Amino acid sequence: MKSWIILAALLLLAPAAVHAQGVTTSSIWGKVTDQQGTSLPGANIVATHLPSGSEYGTISDLDGNFRIPNMRVGGPYEVVISYVGFESYTQNGITLVLGQSHAIGAMLSESAVLLDEVTVIGLGGVFDADRTGIASNIDEQLIQVAPSMGRDIADFARLTPQAYVINDDDDGPAISIAGQNNRFNTIYIDGAVNNDVFGLSAQGTNGGQTGATPISIDAIEEFQINIAPFDVTQSGFTGGAINAITRSGTNVFEGSAYYYLRNQTLVGKTPTSDPTLTRERLADFSNQRYGIRLGGPIVKNKLFFFASGELLRSESPRPFNAGEYRGASASRLAEIQTVLQNELGYDAGDFGAKAASLDDNKLLGKIDWNISRDHKLSLRHSYSQSDNTDEFASTASTINFRNNGIIFPNTTNSTTMELNSLFGTRVANKLLLGYTRVKDDRGVAGRPFPSVSITDGAGSISLGPEPFSTANLLEQDIFTITNNLNLFSGRHTFTLGTHNEFY
Repeated sequence: MKSWIILAALLLLAPAAVHAQGVTTSSIWGKVTDQQGTSLPGANIVATHLPSGSEYGTISDLDGNFRIPNMRVGGPYEVVISYVGFESYTQNGITLVLGQSHAIGAMLSESAVLLDEVTVIGLGGVFDADRTGIASNIDEQLIQVAPSMGRDIADFARLTPQAYVINDDDDGPAISIAGQNNRFNTIYIDGAVNNDVFGLSAQGTNGGQTGATPISIDAIEEFQINIAPFDVTQSGFTGGAINAITRSGTNVFEGSAYYYLRNQTLVGKTPTSDPTLTRERLADFSNQRYGIRLGGPIVKNKLFFFASGELLRSESPRPFNAGEYRGASASRLAEIQTVLQNELGYDAGDFGAKAASLDDNKLLGKIDWNISRDHKLSLRHSYSQSDNTDEFASTASTINFRNNGIIFPNTTNSTTMELNSLFGTRVANKLLLGYTRVKDDRGVAGRPFPSVSITDGAGSISLGPEPFSTANLLEQDIFTITNNLNLFSGRHTFTLGTHNEFY
């Protein structure tokens, strides 16, 4: 009765905008029969996630059908099906895929008969619960072995044939799916909204204006990229829905530490289409990433934790040879710099080679609680803080002094709570609450000063702060409320639910 009261209360929130919702779990379904194909109602089904000891259970209905929704992704699982007077059926090594449903068909023999093997009935077809539309799943193993330059979502989205990634030096990679603009995608982490709702970031993620990513890839267990799903709960996008779920602790303490380094000695020389020109080594740059994660039990088979942290320190070169400039000489440009310093006390910064920088810090903590066989609770909080100093490069036609660059600071906090419940054999419920707060600011690279532009014959000179965007301040609060109630009847599932985003 309480579940219906909760659902009714959530449905009263319907005036809020309804969009897509994230996928966070998997499920098992199937049918239990005897050797003559007769349905066995009341068979007991227990699925155990072996690494954590998490148990899920149900019984078959009058037609022998059963289903266990809202299960933890991954595995291996052990499924045991028992019925009075019959030999138990056991299936091991099951791995559940995010957003998919695993089918099991079990034929049980009477206990007086000894069988050397168990016959498994295939329930799959052209359209069934194992085929839920055009989608790509990227599991933990593929995440570990796939090449990744930026260790961001785009590196793995490009494994989807319908995805095209456009690289942007400032904001990071933009993901186009099914030919749509990247702002038509939705991005969910543990079911909570993590795409840039305001729409300024090329990446389409929170904090994307700085070029930082919202979460460490080492904290991700699995991705799913949906393009045309059949599931009624997945809608509201015309590009793709990118779902990511984070790791959880198990009964074994497990962790990792890592360090990645890229610099000018690890890349090729400058490409050229003229074979007579000498290829030169790239200007000095540095990209260093440090990370650590740890997960394990607080109470064995009952309560688990997972935590991860990652630091990124990156410098990208903005090379320039003053002799290439078509206007004033290098000594004349240096004179401008000196006069500003001596006469006005303003340091305009260097006008030659510069370097943009990005400092990014990420923390994530997660608690998973097996309240009982029928109720599972998960709580996760992630924190990301990044600072990007965007330096404008000088060119043959334009001189940019260093302090006309822009500083982008970003802070993102995201919290999700998910409760998965079974009520008997015919009702299941998933409640997901999410809150994300994003703060984007912009500042001047140097001291406040008027913005100055000088026409210099065939060239131009810019100094002082960039005049427009440094006044911008953007603060966002996004609340997500999702509740899906599943009613089971035979081989059919009826879903009643609501998904709301308050922005």
